[in-house]
Amino acid sequence: MNINSRIRLLRKEKGWTQKSLAALLGITQSGVSFMEQDGSTVSDQTIKTLCLACPGLNETWLRTGEGEMYSQAELFSLDRFLQERGASDLELSIVKAYFELDPAIRRAVLDHFRSRLAIDPDEAEAEAVKQEYLLQKRAAAGSSATAGQDGEERRA
Repeated sequence: MNINSRIRLLRKEKGWTQKSLAALLGITQSGVSFMEQDGSTVSDQTIKTLCLACPGLNETWLRTGEGEMYSQAELFSLDRFLQERGASDLELSIVKAYFELDPAIRRAVLDHFRSRLAIDPDEAEAEAVKQEYLLQKRAAAGSSATAGQDGEERRA
């Protein structure tokens, strides 16, 4: 398979028409049609733009056909992490149940333990702000997370 076929495959895999890909690349539909023809030259700029438009697209695959179409991000498994540290099934269930709680309830639980453990209020506030930021960031990036077994594996 040559680069022209790989671009066609990528376009179809993404569900793009030649016209929509042309708009993305800033070229005409006939330019995309030409680019998908065997033996046509594909500019470096076009390759870079495709890679930017398709997060995880393996540039080496696009250029040479070597490797997988998409680079595999390192996955983090909460199950594996806890099991490697000797967590019991009950501890694993507790951790999962905690993260299934509404974020406001989780904050209340954290506040309760902060007060019981006499954590410095300034440090607690900084940690709360950090946790809120991380929750918002995760919510915004939720579509980029990949689900593994029981939804427990996510991109690191």
